Amino acid sequence: MLRDPRMAATARIIVRHALKVQPGAKVMIDALDDCEELIIAVLSEINSVGALPYMIHESIRVRANWLRQATKEQMDLWFAHKAAIRREMDHVLQIRGQENWSELADVPPETLRYFGHLHIRMGKEGRKDGANTTIIRYPSKSLAQQGGMSTDAFTDLFFRLSTMNFKVLHREMEPLKEAIDKANDVRIVAPGTDLSFSIAGLTTSISAGTWNIPDGETAMTIVRESANGRIAYNVPSSHQGLVFRNIALTFKDGKITDIEADERENMEAILDTDEGARYIGEFAIGVNPYLRHHMIDTLYDEKMAGSLHFTPGGTDSNGRLSSVHWDIVQSHLPPYSGGEIYLDGKLWRKDGLFVDKALLRLNPDALQAILEETTEPGSWC
Repeated sequence: MLRDPRMAATARIIVRHALKVQPGAKVMIDALDDCEELIIAVLSEINSVGALPYMIHESIRVRANWLRQATKEQMDLWFAHKAAIRREMDHVLQIRGQENWSELADVPPETLRYFGHLHIRMGKEGRKDGANTTIIRYPSKSLAQQGGMSTDAFTDLFFRLSTMNFKVLHREMEPLKEAIDKANDVRIVAPGTDLSFSIAGLTTSISAGTWNIPDGETAMTIVRESANGRIAYNVPSSHQGLVFRNIALTFKDGKITDIEADERENMEAILDTDEGARYIGEFAIGVNPYLRHHMIDTLYDEKMAGSLHFTPGGTDSNGRLSSVHWDIVQSHLPPYSGGEIYLDGKLWRKDGLFVDKALLRLNPDALQAILEETTEPGSWC
């Protein structure tokens, strides 16, 4: 029996909204670390739909011990077999617990880079056409500590994020998509930042409880060689077992030409993985009103209200996508010293708040009030 009724609501949203599981579908649960309660709830929900669950449950500590000694041949074997299983699945749910966020800290950096490369490949090659994939970050003491919260307070935040009315969130984000789709040029101005690039002819996507949980972002590519200027990221970024702080990137004709960071040598190595790594793969806007302060976890931080992320890992000159995808976040909320976004030369968002009248309902306090009109978690799904 599940101890927290909100767990069942979360499982219902994952299965019926995020993955859209139908009877007879094959559903893989790919779980890591302590998240048994959610696994049990999701298994029950999948069975209630009449679908077929398949489960893998791993330990990050065991994985770290394996990686410390792993050869490329061993990691390639892991990739080949796991990708083959995933390609049989109609849906894949990744549940990520986290008992110790530094568990991979002493794995050799070159091993982590290669394993990270295989994870990116897994997302591209380890899936059936049309398969839905969702990643959810499960609450833990480690994550609570990262966010400067008690375990109980962070657990409450998790359920608020996982059981919100994502249909309403999607509806409220539609004017945001419309505004971005109409724009040609973007300029970002903030402390240490003056960056311009083009999105002409491109469209953005809304993610509202589909790609990730927590969720609440738009995402798009940019015109490959259009980025010029400098961006100073003011949110620390955890990547490949390390925490990178004080990151600043300088662009010329779309390519990263200069890198600043506390872990500069490791960052240089990551962005030299392949040609596309020094180009941008994603420009995204975060709007989740329950997230207003970073916790050094990408899945949470990239959804922060008043934030954006500008993601190294684009395409090379032959159109091949980089094996790097690194969502690094900049917040424009006042505690982070503010910032401005201009679309086609017109001020569009200032200090994390939209000034466009069509988007005022997306500002954090307004959007939170709208979302809380739904009183029963998961009742909309």
